Amino acid sequence: MITVFTPTFNRANTLPRLYESLRNQDCFNFEWLVINDGSTDGTDELFKNWLEDNNRFVIRYYVVKNGGKQRAINKALALAAGDFFFIVDSDDSLAPDAISFIISGFHSLPQDDYSFIGISALKVSFDGKYLNQRPLIDSSIGYVDCNNIERPIYNLQADMAEVFFTSKLQKYKFPVWANEYFTPEAVVWDQIAIDGFKLRWFEKSIYFCEYQPDGLTNSSWSLLKRNPMGYAMLYNTRLKYIKSNRIITVIQFVSCCCLAKEYNYLARCNSRLVFLLFPIGWLLSIRRKMQIKHYS
Repeated sequence: MITVFTPTFNRANTLPRLYESLRNQDCFNFEWLVINDGSTDGTDELFKNWLEDNNRFVIRYYVVKNGGKQRAINKALALAAGDFFFIVDSDDSLAPDAISFIISGFHSLPQDDYSFIGISALKVSFDGKYLNQRPLIDSSIGYVDCNNIERPIYNLQADMAEVFFTSKLQKYKFPVWANEYFTPEAVVWDQIAIDGFKLRWFEKSIYFCEYQPDGLTNSSWSLLKRNPMGYAMLYNTRLKYIKSNRIITVIQFVSCCCLAKEYNYLARCNSRLVFLLFPIGWLLSIRRKMQIKHYS
């Protein structure tokens, strides 16, 4: 069974579209696990009605104090009953064959290769266009096997519809910082790659999305202002594996720590250059403050 997990915050206007796409699946071997992350817009009323509908899948609905998407993911991983874990955002929807394709995708994995942590398929816009360039995948095979760090090789930089073995992903809790509500997902996805796990990436569109004006993708400066340590952790993770641009990455790491005034975290940097480059990172943090004030 698949756990389709949806974290939601004030998306009562888009949730019905996702709900209908789940009702229109050609396979119902899934549960819909929803965490309402402190919504105040009528989301409760929607689920009160939907829980009474005659659905062919189980809905599990929880309300928590607003803590951000990554805390919601951590909670959902502890609650998930499915063998596979699929994050589907509340402003998106699924193709009618999404669930059945995911199941067949997992069945395609070699049974004796334990380095696979999941599969992935394409996210596309609601008019079917690629979110980035077309992936470089051999059409005669229909997929490529690689880890998250290797994605640029195959033009897989765009958001993708990843589905993980629940038991394996449960070992990777999202790091969260006190008083911050966002950590880039790449912090975890890259660590998974560093640990030797890969996914099978399919050239198959199963997920439709759009970026909301107030969504995570379109609010980068505001996110940096509110969550500098989330980004500091991202840069620090990158320093575990990148060979080029290390100086720039260290400077970015320092600037985020300075923005947050979390100077103790500098000692946890994965590069010995951190203190040598501190003055430049500090100067960059001043520039970032000006950019945040201008753009956010």
